[in-house]
Amino acid sequence: MKPSTLLKSLLAATLMLGVPAAAIAQGQEAPTQEQEAPAPAQSEQPAPAMEVSEGQIDRFVSAYQAIQTIQQAVQAELVAAVEAEGLTVDDYNAIAESQQSPEAAAEVPAEQAEQFAAAAQQVATLREGAREEMQAAIVAEELTVEEFEQILAQAQQDPALQQAIVERLNSEG
Repeated sequence: MKPSTLLKSLLAATLMLGVPAAAIAQGQEAPTQEQEAPAPAQSEQPAPAMEVSEGQIDRFVSAYQAIQTIQQAVQAELVAAVEAEGLTVDDYNAIAESQQSPEAAAEVPAEQAEQFAAAAQQVATLREGAREEMQAAIVAEELTVEEFEQILAQAQQDPALQQAIVERLNSEG
């Protein structure tokens, strides 16, 4: 796994933890709801680098792998929920995007708007459940969500830490 791919997938996982409506998949076919709250902004001042032990890296990698498994399972459930309401994932995403503009939202046929509303409710429920599972996976590795996010943020800035994570992922993959 290339470091840039690692960071994108980790970022998706972190967004999922912080914001239930964040996209589950990494730009794939998972439905998104753009109109919901954006991810919380990072603080303006970079946090001081924490010392990340070998054990913390191992626990981080284990939690990350558990999160990936949860994401993959939920992605399939999200697609199924959208399709069960009679929409394609593309239709769902297009309607979600149109919700950003009142003019475009008015152009969505009533039947599709109803299908979208029903699917969106199921999507929100699935995402909340997945978020809770991901948090539990992190806690099961004796990390807090905050520690997981700090290690992720530090890996984005520290090539050595990033490489250590990638190596462990590749050796266990």
